[in-house]
Amino acid sequence: MIYLDYNATTPVASEVLTAMLPYFTDKFYNPSSSYPEAQEIRVALSKARSDVATLLGTVSESIIWTSGGTESNNWALTRSLWYWGGQRRRILISAIEHPSVMETALALQKDGAEICLIPVNGDGMIRLEELDALLDERTALVSVMLANNEIGTIQPIAEVAQRAHRVGALVHTDASQAIGKIPVNVSSLDVDLLTVAGHKVYAPKGIGALFIRPGLDISPWVWGGGQEHGKRSGTENVPGIIGLGVAAQLANEWLNHGGPSQQTMLRDQLQNDLMSSISHCHVFGHPTMRLPNTLAFAIEGWTGAEVLAACPELRAGTGSACHSLTDEGAPTLRAMGFPADLARGLVRISLGRQTTAAEISRAAYLLIQAIKSRN
Repeated sequence: MIYLDYNATTPVASEVLTAMLPYFTDKFYNPSSSYPEAQEIRVALSKARSDVATLLGTVSESIIWTSGGTESNNWALTRSLWYWGGQRRRILISAIEHPSVMETALALQKDGAEICLIPVNGDGMIRLEELDALLDERTALVSVMLANNEIGTIQPIAEVAQRAHRVGALVHTDASQAIGKIPVNVSSLDVDLLTVAGHKVYAPKGIGALFIRPGLDISPWVWGGGQEHGKRSGTENVPGIIGLGVAAQLANEWLNHGGPSQQTMLRDQLQNDLMSSISHCHVFGHPTMRLPNTLAFAIEGWTGAEVLAACPELRAGTGSACHSLTDEGAPTLRAMGFPADLARGLVRISLGRQTTAAEISRAAYLLIQAIKSRN
């Protein structure tokens, strides 16, 4: 079996698991308690918060723990609207957002918010001129994902933020797919809110974070005992937080030691093999502004499900793991302007840090042989 679905989820890194295990047994204490053993847990949580902050280029106080990307996105959208106290009711989101952003926006629309979709071009890049046309003093929030989970296109978030801030709007980016794959610095991006999902970066499922720009006083997500600076009450998920902190350290090391360039070489090797051997193969996403691990393609006359069924050794996706395909095909491709028959053909290959050159060569062979055997 060759696993090439790392955009859906990653395995927990061995270093992460090792660091987490004591907090299920010997170090089980509640960090809100006052005795020394509990305070040691509190210190460990502070270290993890610092590690995540370092990965994002920010201060520890701006990192708030959540249960994952979906919660962080829900929090960012709903509380950004509350922030304006009814003075601003317009939210702009890209047409290719993750369901946790899209569905939250639709729910807010039922409560009176005005939701506007920012169109994208054929590479999946938002149309900045369309963003400019939608922005005005009614805009409460602009939310655009940093990197798309299906095609890998990386958005010009700094330019989005510059435009949005001109009219006083807040800016949120869902960076779930980008964290640990490319450098992410909240100061360079100039965002007010940023989403982190642990299980996309070799930490466990059920842990994530929301970056909140220092000085931005958005409403709490959960009220109670006052944990997380009063923003998200409830006893902390200590093992998960410890794991995410270690995962952040590992991500920094990987990014600083040539990980992305090595991954790009493997991804491009697979892309070149497919394009040179299979006619009518379409690759999606921006040619250069794309995640180094992501290859999204379709083959005319095949659905994505048929391609993967013909390659039972491969584990890959036919789009977002959180986005069910309809008869119209992958929603991201439809928003990019591709016809339904091609959108139904989407296959998403996403590499991980453990992916080897031998696995990529084997994957190319399996895909090429499967397609040629039917044609």
